[in-house]
Amino acid sequence: MNKKRLLLIIVIVAAAVLLAILFDSMLANHQSNSDAASNNSSGPADRVEVVYFHRTQRCPTCIYAEEGTRYTLETYFADELDSGRVTFQSINVEDEENADIVERYNNPSYLTLCINTVRDGTDHIEQVTDIWFVIGDDEAFVEIVKSKIEKSLNGEA
Repeated sequence: MNKKRLLLIIVIVAAAVLLAILFDSMLANHQSNSDAASNNSSGPADRVEVVYFHRTQRCPTCIYAEEGTRYTLETYFADELDSGRVTFQSINVEDEENADIVERYNNPSYLTLCINTVRDGTDHIEQVTDIWFVIGDDEAFVEIVKSKIEKSLNGEA
């Protein structure tokens, strides 16, 4: 098999995997949004937990998403991170020690960014799927994550 044909096959397989991840995340987000609409209370958040789920084997897209999320938090929410009002965790879903948090977030996919708006001790978990459509566009990626966190903090999520 020549190199061009092999490269084409690799690109097609990678695209199929990415589309499967996007579809899975969008489906889970639709279900999550339906649940959130029914139990979402108003008022500012007590705290906002930002949780990024990944596998042991990391691809460039996975690394980009985590680094972009960290950058957004450290750049725009440094005070909230310092105070504990906003927290960040990067969770390997394949590590058995993380089984409880994976279950708590009902993580249906191995590559997921969740924002949990905690009000009065109640979780309001949202999967952020919009980021997958702007991978590589730093400005758009940061804006999506920043906007979601601001809305959570202000009680708009």
